[in-house]
Amino acid sequence: MATRKPAAILREAFAPGDPVSLDEAAAVFGGDRERASQSLTHLAASGYFERVRQRLWVRSGAPADRYRVGSRVASPYAFAYGSALALHGAGSAERSEVLVATPRRFAAFEYDGVLYRRALPWAEQGRVRVPAGPEFVWATTRERTLVDCVRVPANAGGLAELLRAAEALTRLDSAEILTWVDNYGEANLAARVGFVLEALDLADDALLDRLERRRPRARVYLEAGRRGGRLVRRWNLIVPEHLQPARNDVP
Repeated sequence: MATRKPAAILREAFAPGDPVSLDEAAAVFGGDRERASQSLTHLAASGYFERVRQRLWVRSGAPADRYRVGSRVASPYAFAYGSALALHGAGSAERSEVLVATPRRFAAFEYDGVLYRRALPWAEQGRVRVPAGPEFVWATTRERTLVDCVRVPANAGGLAELLRAAEALTRLDSAEILTWVDNYGEANLAARVGFVLEALDLADDALLDRLERRRPRARVYLEAGRRGGRLVRRWNLIVPEHLQPARNDVP
């Protein structure tokens, strides 16, 4: 019986659209990375695999899930900000970038029209496994995601988009919200998170009261660097007209 060629073995080990790291390919050959690398190079030249970046390929024949690709960029990791919102069902899955929080530096790269880039800060805590196609990937928890997005709204498409998306973040844990607000120690953040939670009716009175006690003494703008708007007294926030809920109007 003829011995099967390594490239044929590797080609049949993965389905079209599967992202494949060098380590995953090497596992097919008992950990032989050199054999795996040679086979992948040959298969890429033959059109069976597509090279994404160093040590990462995709099996040709079907689109690759962006989060499955991103999960193989670095370890440990967690999808964060707008990417985590999407994984929690609270944001657009069609965003043009995927944000990967990790302690490992990697150069941003583009694949199949999506930009993959590193996001900070990294924290081992506040991660959860969520489904992405046939597997599970790491993402920041709903509570950490909300706080992070309020803190850096540009990473979630801006405050207007965040307010639309965050409505789907139900069953939030009050204690974890406070943990992540206190983790950054920013009074402005406490006020902004409180405003968002109140505007979307996502928190009980006890949590809102705790956040209110953490608000800044001086008035601040909801959107840093943007002037104009009306004051929401409870949070000492000056909110642009287009983000101002009717019930928070100030005479």
